[in-house]
Amino acid sequence: MPASFSRRSLMKSAAALASAATLGRGATALAQTTDKPALLCVFLNGGYNALFASHDSFQGAGTFGCSAGNGRDLGNGLVVDAATFGTLPAFALQHMASVGIRHGLTAHEAAQPSLAGMGGRNYHTLLARALGGDAPIKAAVVGGGMPDGPKPSEGDVSLQGITDMKATIVALGGDLDPSVPKREIATTALLGSTSMSRKRLTRSPNSLRSVKDGLDTGVETLKRQGLALDYPGLCQAYGVAVGTTSVNSFRTQMMAAELMVQAGANVIYADNGGWDTHGDTNGNTVRGMMNDRILPGLSTFLSRMLQATGRNVVVAIYGDFARSLPGSDHQGNLTATVIGKNVKVGTTGRVAANVSLPAGTPSIQQFWAYLAAVTGAANQPFGANPHTAITM
Repeated sequence: MPASFSRRSLMKSAAALASAATLGRGATALAQTTDKPALLCVFLNGGYNALFASHDSFQGAGTFGCSAGNGRDLGNGLVVDAATFGTLPAFALQHMASVGIRHGLTAHEAAQPSLAGMGGRNYHTLLARALGGDAPIKAAVVGGGMPDGPKPSEGDVSLQGITDMKATIVALGGDLDPSVPKREIATTALLGSTSMSRKRLTRSPNSLRSVKDGLDTGVETLKRQGLALDYPGLCQAYGVAVGTTSVNSFRTQMMAAELMVQAGANVIYADNGGWDTHGDTNGNTVRGMMNDRILPGLSTFLSRMLQATGRNVVVAIYGDFARSLPGSDHQGNLTATVIGKNVKVGTTGRVAANVSLPAGTPSIQQFWAYLAAVTGAANQPFGANPHTAITM
């Protein structure tokens, strides 16, 4: 060992592998004979205009800037905004559906926590646990925005924040940092740290839960063989500079989401703010935001992940609620967009010209029942799926 490689740097590097909580059992996941499920939740914080997922609802009156000439008919009643969602990869357009959610909520403070969970349970961790697998990190949040509402652990599954990709890249076999110790050295260091910390971890099982999870995750992952990750190629694909590891933009959120899929995570959550678009009566603001901010990274993720061998990757795009007329304010319902190989083109979320959904449209928990169905959850953690018309 070089003289400059101190015990302190060893422990620091080894701890980084664990504390980032981004390490997965990728080699095991790829060896599975059935498709490994993964759900990416893209939450547009503030609202999600129905023009994207129910474009034809507004063509008659020309509201939100919609017309017959700027919509794209995907079949089976689904018409999307041509200049934005209509530009997504062909496979995505062939496996896209709009899902109606009639939640009756018009306040951010009520809608956001309701979309994330109920009864003190978190939907993301509940589904992540139901999807099973052996990845030590089953529910990840890429970027700084945790979902609002309850965030308890579900069994051994907890939400793990990913704000830097460095540890994930190294754990998956990316050649990134020569100062990081070899896997066997790092494993020994983490085992020693765990042993020295055992008494304190036992005395404070709740407050030190994240520390214990990080140490256990690091040890379990380092014991396994890493993948041959092409990190420079990944950066090129997402249009970020080689050397980038901080998750501070939507492009890097999508890059981190792909890494977490490779690491075996079941549910990944990406929050993007600024979608409370009051006064956007022609829809130009949200179209610009979608094209400039969201679609470049999302299109790359979809192109690389939707048809990945041995995987069933599903993407759900939603916000607090739709935008009302005439002022693009808060509507008491939502139409979400879901994309995945088990998604059948169609809609259960076509709104009326006034952005309403009919009585009897399922609510939030039933939306998660649909996500459980298209990701292939073995049981029904949210009850029966009412959206069978858009399920393969």
